[in-house]
Amino acid sequence: MHASLGEPPERRARHLRPAGFRILTLSPNDPELLATLRSWDALGASLLEAGAGRGTRLQLEDSRRIVGELTRVLGGEEEGEGAPAERIVRAAMAGGRVQAIATLFLCRRAAFIELLATAPWNLLGNDPPDPRAVRGAGRALVAHASALASAARAGGRVALQAENPRCVEFYLRLGFARMCPSDAPLALIPRGEKGWSPGVLRLARGAPGPDERRAPWMLLDPGRLQPTGARAARFLAAASTLAAEGR
Repeated sequence: MHASLGEPPERRARHLRPAGFRILTLSPNDPELLATLRSWDALGASLLEAGAGRGTRLQLEDSRRIVGELTRVLGGEEEGEGAPAERIVRAAMAGGRVQAIATLFLCRRAAFIELLATAPWNLLGNDPPDPRAVRGAGRALVAHASALASAARAGGRVALQAENPRCVEFYLRLGFARMCPSDAPLALIPRGEKGWSPGVLRLARGAPGPDERRAPWMLLDPGRLQPTGARAARFLAAASTLAAEGR
């Protein structure tokens, strides 16, 4: 399962702190949720057909893969990373629109982000930027996941699998690190109805395969990692604020 987070350059998009978003709880079976995801996929396809710069095209293609996987998982057509009954769905709202959607699980030592999709208009960057775009929707959901982990006495830790090498650097800047066997992955990643996925078991054994090297499992541990840069500092401050507010 993958988390993808692509956003246009900060100078080209309106910035909101993660705490500035309204986080909604959605039912995994909500037909409006599936309709929203299908509309994002259709918009992504039309934007690709209309033409875009290479960087934007790659992000839109990534987005369509994630949106498609999220739609299939929620629709019961594809198995997710954890048990469906334990799946949590959250949406980040701003500007009167859903800007990003994530599915999460609460594990023993972390909140796990199974899939994270951002609205296609947030990916356009210089092609040109869309007036609907609001920067930071994905970060808001990651901060919310950290707050959930704090409330569950899981130390504010957030685990995920980065979708592709293009988003790995982003998560590193937020303070994530590549997960190691010593991190106890089986306590950070949910167990599905048939057990853990093969990629998780390979990671736990210290024998990651090509898929895990291309799309690494990653962990944010606020108590251990020392993120660098203003973006990471703002993010962790927002997550701490959300946790204190009980959000």
